[in-house]
Amino acid sequence: MARPDQLGWNHNSNRAIPAFLLLVCVSLTAACTSSSDSDSKKDKDAPPTATAAPSKSATIDPTEAAKADALTAYKAYWTELPKAYAVPAIEGTDLKKYAAADALNTAMEEIANLKTNGRVMTGEPVVSNATVTGAELEKKTPNVSVSACLDVSHWKITDKKTGQPAPVSSSPVSKYVVTSLMERWDASWMVLKYELHADQPC
Repeated sequence: MARPDQLGWNHNSNRAIPAFLLLVCVSLTAACTSSSDSDSKKDKDAPPTATAAPSKSATIDPTEAAKADALTAYKAYWTELPKAYAVPAIEGTDLKKYAAADALNTAMEEIANLKTNGRVMTGEPVVSNATVTGAELEKKTPNVSVSACLDVSHWKITDKKTGQPAPVSSSPVSKYVVTSLMERWDASWMVLKYELHADQPC
């Protein structure tokens, strides 16, 4: 509560040899032939042109790669969470691939409450400016901290039968900072917990 190309072309034009140049070459056949033979000899005697060695691909920084992988999983978490709340049920979503511990337990509790009260959540939250603010990648279980801006203005609790907005207390702020803790489990990044900061609008 993860994330579109150009075309180019080359154009070669063939130019016809002007007629007057052909006439000059015909009248001076010997000179043209001599020049051609000389050029051909030079070409044979010239050493082969050195071919530039292919440049090595840029080395990928493992730290930056790990952060990028974590942010990809983080965005996937926020894609799957609203899917579960819209049913409401975790089944049929990939939420468990990206959420564990407190984050998964909180989702299951809120889904159960929605189901009990005959409600669902429509629309989607918008998560922007997701940034890794801390990383401990050398640990046995690597972890990162992520901060993002969460906009819930278009994510509404709705009565499942009528489709009408449910009467709930509204917050004066609908766009605020959310911080999360993620860990890498078996090469997969998981959101373990998150904290909403309604006192920090963004």
